[in-house]
Amino acid sequence: MLSNQDNELLTRVGPGTAMGELLRRYWMPIAAVTEFEKETVRPLRLLGEDLVLYKDQAGTFGLVDRHCAHRRADLSYGFVEECGLRCNYHGWLYDEKGRCLEQPYEDTAAPQARFKDKIHIN
Repeated sequence: MLSNQDNELLTRVGPGTAMGELLRRYWMPIAAVTEFEKETVRPLRLLGEDLVLYKDQAGTFGLVDRHCAHRRADLSYGFVEECGLRCNYHGWLYDEKGRCLEQPYEDTAAPQARFKDKIHIN
C-alpha cells in the first residue's frame, strides 16, 4: 500500500510535478492523422493541461494552449489558416509553436511596436 505522499508523487502529472516532468520526456500518441481529414481542430486534455491540436492548411500540425493570450478565448473555436490558428475573438494568429504571427488591430494601429513578437502560448 502506498503512502499518501507516494500516491501524490505518482499520480500528479501537471506541469511542474515530478511525474509530469518525467512523462513529458516521452513521445505519446494523442490522435490519428485520419481524424483530421474532416475536422482540423481538436480540443484535448493531456497531462493536466487543456490544449488544442490542429492541422493548418499547409498540412502542419500544431499543439498549443487552448486559450488565447489576449482574452483567454477558446482556440478550439479558432479558424485554421495557411500557416496557423487564428483566434475567433480578436483575430490573433498563432503558429504551431505558439508564437503570435499577427494581431490585426495592433499591426494597423502601431506596427512599429511589434507587440506580437512578445506574445507566446505554450
